Amino acid sequence: AVAAESKQEKKKEEDMMQLVVFTLDKEEYAAPIADVQEIIRMAEVTPVPGAPEYIRGILNVRGKIVVIVDVEKRFHLTRTGETSSRHIIMTEVAENTFGVIVDQAVEILRVPISSIQPTPAVVSSKIHLDYVKGVIVVEEERSVKTGECTQEVVDTRKKAKTKKSQATEVADRPSRLIVLIDLPKILQEKELLLIGDTVAGAAGTVANKIGA
Repeated sequence: AVAAESKQEKKKEEDMMQLVVFTLDKEEYAAPIADVQEIIRMAEVTPVPGAPEYIRGILNVRGKIVVIVDVEKRFHLTRTGETSSRHIIMTEVAENTFGVIVDQAVEILRVPISSIQPTPAVVSSKIHLDYVKGVIVVEEERSVKTGECTQEVVDTRKKAKTKKSQATEVADRPSRLIVLIDLPKILQEKELLLIGDTVAGAAGTVANKIGA
């Protein structure tokens, strides 16, 4: 019985996926946490002369040179509002490290793999559909305490703690649409990889000269 329970728990773990959720111009996106090395705060980036417009430049992160990509310019997108970029999501592709500029990294979300659905044709996304893995709808439960005019929001990762009280009413259940993207695929363009190799080679040359 213990072995069977352990096997069942393991299967449950295998059926779950952790995602890094971030925003771009008021839209929510996510990438599997396995595709993300780390998340850092936005910093001053050094431009690369002659690089494509979507290459914001390079950034030195603890002695490692990272190519910073502006994903909105990568897909020739125009913002609908003014929002400052606060975070950079770092990932590794073909032994090169890239940083993708996002408005804000929101949370780490754990969802069942079965909750990832094919992308409906009606879904509008800043990312081209070739780089979209699917969508996730996260339903939230909101309870409103009418006596004190306070409200509590609980997402699908936690069960709402209900209290027996005539003063509490269950309100509508808003939902969030999160677009799951293939981050490595976005960064696998030949031009990007070539720049990554060039930057890595230049950084290695500098390191060797310093060591000598």
